[in-house]
Amino acid sequence: MRAHLEKLLALRDLDGAILAAERKVRILEGEVAAIERRIAAEKEGFARRLEEHRALRRRATEKAMEADEIDEKIRTYQHKLDHDIIPYKEMEYLKEQVEFLRSRIDEVEEEAIRLMDEVEEDSRRLEEEKRAHEERLAKLEREKSEVEGKISTLEREIQELRRKREAAIEGIPAHLRSHYERLREMYPDPVASIVNGTCSGCHLNISQTTVDRARQGEVVTCDNCSRFLYLESAL
Repeated sequence: MRAHLEKLLALRDLDGAILAAERKVRILEGEVAAIERRIAAEKEGFARRLEEHRALRRRATEKAMEADEIDEKIRTYQHKLDHDIIPYKEMEYLKEQVEFLRSRIDEVEEEAIRLMDEVEEDSRRLEEEKRAHEERLAKLEREKSEVEGKISTLEREIQELRRKREAAIEGIPAHLRSHYERLREMYPDPVASIVNGTCSGCHLNISQTTVDRARQGEVVTCDNCSRFLYLESAL
């Protein structure tokens, strides 16, 4: 009987180790999920930064194109004034347009130059930000890989513990095994110690008869919660 009790205790220890390892895996999986969220946020943030730069470049290009269009209109209007025979009113209109467009083109070209300078400066900043972004991503990927490595190690340990459990449970009589499995569905500790005449699982008093039987190394159960009981002094 004492041998059966020792096997139950060994099984309890294996189950406790499996549960502890599984809890660690869940915690680490949470860490992986958190790192993946940080990676996604990092990528999204840099994608927004790239779009801001592209928008700036588009504005600069559009402003340069606007300046080219104005210049082309000035050339066209001036060519008509210099070479075509046109009515007086049209001539006056074209002169006004040329004068207006010449005053406008300076402003547009100045804005286009300012924007192109801003694009160049932003491009330099963007290169630095890209390097920093890639370094942060690489660091996060390393962190993720390290945590995933820990998970893999724990999963291998769990597999080994489960193999040991299969071997351990084979040496326990069927009626004790089935009772143990029922207890395990209810409690994380199917086997509890007797401390000062009480069950360490439910903390209720145990009959003296049960205590005496446990002292003899018999396999006994708690009168209240049905856990397997043992006395440290009897092992």
